[in-house]
Amino acid sequence: MKYTGLFTILLASAAMFGACSDDDVKAPGNPTMEVTGNLEQAYFGDSLKVTIKATDTQVPLSTIHAELYFGDEMVTEEIIRTKVSGADYEAKINVPYYANIPDGKATLRLTLQNINFTTTEQIYNVNIAHPDYPSLTFRAENGEEYIMEKTATNEYSMTQRFPAEMRGVIVAPAYGENGNEIIFGYENSEIKPGAEGMIPFSNSVPGRYTITFNTFSFEGSPFVVMTLNGDRLEAIDETSFQIDMNLAKGDILTPEGFPNFNDWWINPDYFTKNSDGSLSFNAYDGNYRIIADTRSQYFRVYKLLGTEPATLNEDGTGALWVIGAGVGHPSLSNEVGWTTEKALCMAPVGEKTYQITLVGGKTVNVNDINFKFFGQMGWGVELTGNDLVSKSDLIGVGTGDNGHDNGNLFLYDGVVLQDNGVYVITVDLTQGIHDAIMTVNYNGEQQFEEKPIYLNEQKMSTSDNVLYSTVIELTQNSKIAFKEFSALDEIYVDPDYFYFDEDAFDITFLPVDGYYNVSLDKLNATLTAKRVNADGSDMTLQANGSGALWLMGWGVGSPNLDYQFGWDPGKAYCLAEIKPGIFQFTGNAGPEHGSSTGDRFRFDYLSFKFFHQNGWGGEFGEGALAMEGSTNTLLKNTGNFELADGVNLENEAKYRITVDLSAGIENGKIKMEKL
Repeated sequence: MKYTGLFTILLASAAMFGACSDDDVKAPGNPTMEVTGNLEQAYFGDSLKVTIKATDTQVPLSTIHAELYFGDEMVTEEIIRTKVSGADYEAKINVPYYANIPDGKATLRLTLQNINFTTTEQIYNVNIAHPDYPSLTFRAENGEEYIMEKTATNEYSMTQRFPAEMRGVIVAPAYGENGNEIIFGYENSEIKPGAEGMIPFSNSVPGRYTITFNTFSFEGSPFVVMTLNGDRLEAIDETSFQIDMNLAKGDILTPEGFPNFNDWWINPDYFTKNSDGSLSFNAYDGNYRIIADTRSQYFRVYKLLGTEPATLNEDGTGALWVIGAGVGHPSLSNEVGWTTEKALCMAPVGEKTYQITLVGGKTVNVNDINFKFFGQMGWGVELTGNDLVSKSDLIGVGTGDNGHDNGNLFLYDGVVLQDNGVYVITVDLTQGIHDAIMTVNYNGEQQFEEKPIYLNEQKMSTSDNVLYSTVIELTQNSKIAFKEFSALDEIYVDPDYFYFDEDAFDITFLPVDGYYNVSLDKLNATLTAKRVNADGSDMTLQANGSGALWLMGWGVGSPNLDYQFGWDPGKAYCLAEIKPGIFQFTGNAGPEHGSSTGDRFRFDYLSFKFFHQNGWGGEFGEGALAMEGSTNTLLKNTGNFELADGVNLENEAKYRITVDLSAGIENGKIKMEKL
């Protein structure tokens, strides 16, 4: 029902409600009412509470009808049984809360009836106004609560760092003498009081943004909806959204609602971007899942069999997948590696022919590759050196006997792919999966238009407009400033190296003075650093305990546990030296899979070690670091630091490891504490 404007006709309609008229033939009985209570003022969502003394000395009573009207529309009805004449009866009449109704007068009609249907009526005009809440509470789906401050009449908002989709309900406190708490939920794509659904506030990207709500119109924001050809993508997590579509080669897709879409990387095997912003589909006809990654700004596409990722059939139909090192979409910052969930589905360009286009230095390493073709998004069927023949003089196929793992691709001796060179790898399975032929075609050089970013007026280096870095001298507690990059609220800053002040919108550098390689990764939305020498080479740990301390192992990672450090030399994490000889590593405890940004400790498993350099060499082995305080209740040292027997970290709690080498590397101490 729509009630806008009803109060403008309220007084006229109130004339419809007259007192009981005298009839020529009076019905038996004489019901009377004495009404007490505040009937002058009420609020939307409030209750009118009255006491009615009902009497009929001649005929037994039947009921009291309490009816509330907005204009000529009855919006609330209460029926009270009246068994005893002369008794007091309590009536609590709800004043409903609808959108877009201005303050005005409502009509309350009370009717007392006896068993012979003789009635008496009393009419009251009640002032109805909107509650003037001092604040509202947003209760998120996970139970966490946020205060929505009043910013203007009927306007409330909150500004913080939120995930891209922030689901929850809005709770308005009881207001007025007989007020009721009101919970605003979501129903039929509208915010409504009493609705049970979660309000799906959403922003194009996670980070700092403002959520608003109007208690007059029930309008809220933001609601960013991403669609392809008008069909909405459904959220997978805070930065990933998906849709399943049946597509044919040449179909046109029209994207709407995608943040900064002009900056997105478009996979040329699946799409061609047209001048009007639409996408032409390039692959073979079939059912596909399209996943929009708003953090990495690209579409991940794979073929479907029903609702599951398609697999490869013996005759060569189905889907062919790439898993391994030296390749990644939309850039090498998102290398596939041997994480099967990140497998790339090659675009079927024919019924049994598959293609992937790679760009040197951008989506494929120029001097080292080690990936292979699989029949599914995971382990199982794979093309070995017995199944696959290379017709390329650039890339070969390992057999296990030629110095390369069976089926793994490698660059021939002396081959270095050209930076920005475009290479199209095609696998022909028309003769079945055991007679596969691979070709590699060089399609010229991709033009690279650099989009520079500056740190403290110093130009950062980039080869892909995604990963930026620079070696710079910094002093402790100094401010750092970017130029040509303003999305500070959308990135995760390493909490041991930087402090981001959301109110001042600036970043403070936290470690000791020195040279640092500062990295801004726009793909993974992270800002981090590591200690280096003036020439940019990795610094090592000095005998007095200063310099650089490096961390490798499992159960620790950054910015979350999807990026565990592992034991790869050259990929160790450099701890921040926050005081001379004192290093720290801070993060939340989380699960191995499905961790959130900032989850840097696996809550149920740890196995890590500290090193003097970025790789093998000097290290702190068993007993090399004395445990301080209650650290031994959390950790044990068996050569690697592991969780103490029978201990798990508290999931979602924040922990910090501090390594104190201020007395020299022979007198080191370690402390782990829950913050």
